[in-house]
Amino acid sequence: MANKKSFYFRQRVSDAELNAAFDDFESADHALVADLGFIGVLANAVVSPHAPVPNLTVDVSGPGIALDQLGRRLFFSGLQTVNVAQDDNGVATNVSVAGKDKVVSIFLRFDRVPSDPRIDGHSSTVFFRQDEGFKFVVMQGAEAEVGNAVPPALRADAILLADVVRRFGQAQINADAISTARRQDAFVLAGAPRAIRRGRPIEAVADLLGFYNAHVGGTADRHPAAAIDYAGGNTAWADDSQNPATTVEAQLDKIVADLAGQAGAAKIGAAATAGAPTSLVAGSMKSQLDALLGFFNAHVMDPDGAHAATAIAYGGGPTWRDGTANGAATVETQLDALVAALAADAGATRLGTPARPDWLDGTANPPASIFEALAKLVTDLAAQTIASDGAARVGARAVGHLAAGSVRSQLDALDATSVRTNVANAFTATQTLNGAAGDLSAALTTTLIPLTRKLLWEIRGPSVNYRIYAALTAIELTVNAKWNGTQWVKDLSAAHSTKFQLSNSDLKVLADDGLKNPFDDAWLNSITFALNGLGQTFDAGGNWVSPGRTETYAGAFGAGGTTLVGASASFRKVFPATPSSLTFTLTSQVGVVGAPAAIATTPIGTGVFVTMPSGTGNFFCRILAS
Repeated sequence: MANKKSFYFRQRVSDAELNAAFDDFESADHALVADLGFIGVLANAVVSPHAPVPNLTVDVSGPGIALDQLGRRLFFSGLQTVNVAQDDNGVATNVSVAGKDKVVSIFLRFDRVPSDPRIDGHSSTVFFRQDEGFKFVVMQGAEAEVGNAVPPALRADAILLADVVRRFGQAQINADAISTARRQDAFVLAGAPRAIRRGRPIEAVADLLGFYNAHVGGTADRHPAAAIDYAGGNTAWADDSQNPATTVEAQLDKIVADLAGQAGAAKIGAAATAGAPTSLVAGSMKSQLDALLGFFNAHVMDPDGAHAATAIAYGGGPTWRDGTANGAATVETQLDALVAALAADAGATRLGTPARPDWLDGTANPPASIFEALAKLVTDLAAQTIASDGAARVGARAVGHLAAGSVRSQLDALDATSVRTNVANAFTATQTLNGAAGDLSAALTTTLIPLTRKLLWEIRGPSVNYRIYAALTAIELTVNAKWNGTQWVKDLSAAHSTKFQLSNSDLKVLADDGLKNPFDDAWLNSITFALNGLGQTFDAGGNWVSPGRTETYAGAFGAGGTTLVGASASFRKVFPATPSSLTFTLTSQVGVVGAPAAIATTPIGTGVFVTMPSGTGNFFCRILAS
C-alpha cells in the first residue's frame, strides 16, 4: 500500500503536498511491481527488419508492454520504427574497416509525456498532465574482428529489446543480424532440456504445464531406463540365477545377456508335456531340448523306424498361385505332382512372391505370382507417361555434378542445368570464353545488326543498372538509363543518367538533368571530342592543341577630356549565352578613380574600362564571369 497522508480540517494544502500524495500512490504501484520481480518485456516489442523494404531502420511490434527496473510501465500501441544508423549521441554506427563488425543495442526506457499547459500563480507555465511514456535508446559497442564484437552493457534504467550486428558496407538490417539472446523478457529461465522465455506469468505457467503434461503423457522428455530403479526380483531363473536390484536399463540388458548366452535355455522353465509314444517331464527348456534331441537321434539311427514316402499320408494343402489344387495323396504322389507342376510352361504362374520393395518413385510391388511379378517389372520400366515413368523408378548413384537419385531426377537436372542455344541460361559460376586459338579469333561475337540500338549487356547495381548497347554507328555505355525503343527510362527516377558514346568520328559523354523520366534521346548536357583526323590533343593542364580555325576576343577604348582607359579579356570557355554576372576585383591600380566597368560583353569575352582623370596610370583586375 501507499504511504498515507492525513489532510486535516481547514488545512491549506500546498501543491507540493498534493503532488506528494499522488507520488506516494505511484511509488506504491512501482514498488509492488518491483517487489514481485516483474521486470522486462511483458508483450510484443519484437524487433524485426523494416518492411516492406529493409534499410538501416528496424520495426518494433506493438502494442508493446514492459516494466522497468523501478516498476514503471512502458507502453506503446502501434508499430514503431527505430533508426540504428546512429546512436543516441548522434554518432554514426557504421563499421569503418572491412573484416570487422560491432553490436548495436536497442533499449526501451521510461519517459514522461507532459501535456495540458497551464499558468500557475507565479505566471509560469506548468504542465498539468505528466503521463507515462517511453523512449527508444540506441547504444553501440566497439568495433572488433568479425564475430568478436562485445555488445553494450545492460542498463539499470532501460530494458533491452534486441542486439543488432552492424557489418562493413551494410545497407540493410536483415533478420540474421538481429539477436534476442540477451532480450530482457519478464520471465527468462535457463535450463536443460527445457528453457522458458516469456513476458506474462500465464504464458510462463502455460509453458511449464505443457512441459509437465508432455512428460507425464510420455509424448516428450521421457525418462531414460537408466534413470528408473528396479528393486530386484523375488523369483530366480530356472537355473537359480538371481536378479538383484539395479536400474531398469541394466536389468533389461541383463535379461538379454542371460537369455542370449549359451546357458539361456537352462534359465527358462518348461512344464511337463504328455504324448505318445514319448512324453516330456517338467524341467527347463534346456532339459526338454536335450530330451527331444535324444528322441530324434534314436529315431533317425533306428533303420527299422524309417518311413517310406509312399507310406506317409499327405492330407492336401493350399492351391498354387494360379488356383491349381493340391489334393490329399501320399507324400510320394505329392512330390511327383510338385515336380510336374513346376516343370510345366505355366510353372511360373503357380509360384507366388511376397510384396517386394517399392520402386524409387514409391510405386508398390504387391504380392503376385513370379510370372506376374516379371511382367510387372517390364511394364513398370517401359512406362513413358508423367504419372508413370520408368526412369523415375531406377536409382542412379552420384556422379560428377549430379546428386544421387533416380535416372529421372538426373535427366531433369541435366535438362535444368545444361547450356542450350534456344533458352535463357543462368550461370552461377565464372565462365571462361577464349574462342578459337590465336589473337585474331573473337572470344565472343554478336552478329545481329541493330535497327536503332541493341542491348548487349546489362549489369545490376545496388540502385541503378549499367548497360552496353551496340548502336548503328557507335558503341554506348549507359548508367541509370534503359532504351525502351523510343525513349530512355531510368532505373532510379531521382538520380541522373549518363551515357558514354564512342563512334568512328567522335567521343561523347552525355548526361540528363536527373528530373525527367522517361526522356528523349536528346541529352541535355554533352561533352564532344571530335576524332576526325585533325590531330587534336588535350592535356591535363587544360591545353588544347588543334589545327584549323578558332575564335577569341580583343578590344580597346579611349575618349578625350576625362581619360577613360579600357582593355579586353577572353573567357577561358565559351558560355551558352552572354554571362549574366561579371565581378571585377582590382589587384593593382595607379591614378584610377572608382571601380572597373564592363562594356560589350559576349559569350566569349568582355571589354573593361576605368576612369583615369590624370591621363597617366594603369590598372590590373581579375574578372569572375557566371
